[in-house]
Amino acid sequence: MFVGQESDVLTIEFVNDETQIQAKQLILDGLEEHFGFLDTSLNPDLNNIVDHYIKNGNVFLVGLVQGEVVCSGALISVNDNSGRIVRMSVKKTFRRNGFAGIIIRALEQIAKEKGYKSIMLKTIIHWSDAVGFYTSQGYRKSNLEGDSVTMIKTM
Repeated sequence: MFVGQESDVLTIEFVNDETQIQAKQLILDGLEEHFGFLDTSLNPDLNNIVDHYIKNGNVFLVGLVQGEVVCSGALISVNDNSGRIVRMSVKKTFRRNGFAGIIIRALEQIAKEKGYKSIMLKTIIHWSDAVGFYTSQGYRKSNLEGDSVTMIKTM
């Protein structure tokens, strides 16, 4: 699945001025679900996703079903050889449809095009669904710091 192509249900595209509001809400809803509370001041990058990610040379993808943003993921540059995936989220009612896999594969394709040799991400170690998903996508645990686990995939 490449950016701009469609599956039978899901369309992947770069975030834009119209979809960034839905993407912000999707991510905030997911954070509130996982943590049980929400402090919006901890997420200033979501106030203007286009400015924060796209205009800084990074990538932010959204997945749409009939015009509704149902998943997201971003790729930011760590250095010339590696990137970091952030802001992976799938709307609760759309989980278990393979959408996270579609987004992550699109981000990995972009990482390859940028010449990255590895991609990293961080998640919470006790979020077994997230850790299991990333493991199934070829990521391996590389560092545990408190509740946060860093996972890496070599391209």
